[in-house]
Amino acid sequence: MKASAMPMKKFQRVLVTGASRGLGAALARTLAARGYALLLCARSEAQLTTLATEIVAQYGVAVDSIPIDLANLEALQLFAELLTRNDYGIEALINNAGIGTYKPLDQWTPQEIIDCTTVNVIAPMLLSRALLPTMIGNRRGMIVSIASDLARRPLANMAPYVASKHALLGFSGSLLREVKQHNIKVCSVLPGIIDTAFNGAEEGSKEEAWALQPEPLAERIVDLLELPSNIVIDEIAIHPLHQDF
Repeated sequence: MKASAMPMKKFQRVLVTGASRGLGAALARTLAARGYALLLCARSEAQLTTLATEIVAQYGVAVDSIPIDLANLEALQLFAELLTRNDYGIEALINNAGIGTYKPLDQWTPQEIIDCTTVNVIAPMLLSRALLPTMIGNRRGMIVSIASDLARRPLANMAPYVASKHALLGFSGSLLREVKQHNIKVCSVLPGIIDTAFNGAEEGSKEEAWALQPEPLAERIVDLLELPSNIVIDEIAIHPLHQDF
């Protein structure tokens, strides 16, 4: 039997948000292992620096990092303007950063609702807007947004978070229909429970039977970047087999 060919890298450099830990860090490592150059952003400068140093030493790819709190609207706007003004060579964007908490709506503070909406919806919109002109000019590019299976169903005690993921799914689907004429792909990933530190959990504390592990999930997400140019998976739900969904 002839050995199957390895997937071809379709893009040169990828921007990953929320890259300092959890799924974001797994995405960064997976992309680097496949030869992609990276621009990483997250709140923690120390964690980003450690991750970037590790990736460069292990994989030898180019890695830049920019510490930013995407919940800070002013900082987010400045970051978007920076991407617009500077040629970072970004050909694919993975909107991975996301925040939320599990509690009744009357226990959410107004600022928590604003922050959740800013990180989960406004940041993907502004960063996509910043990078699209170059993608359109080059007639190549991809935007992947990590939504949630909650983008397709309701859940009590997470109303602002669920609303933000419904919005992100609607944005991505609409944007795809706007930009596919320019050979640009847009994909929403709807994962179930992930074994990360989201919502104050301890990463590594969940059983893989009912919680996705970051590394194999990251592999499946990066696969989306390497599909044939005439194929787009516009929406994909991924669950651990024994999650109740």
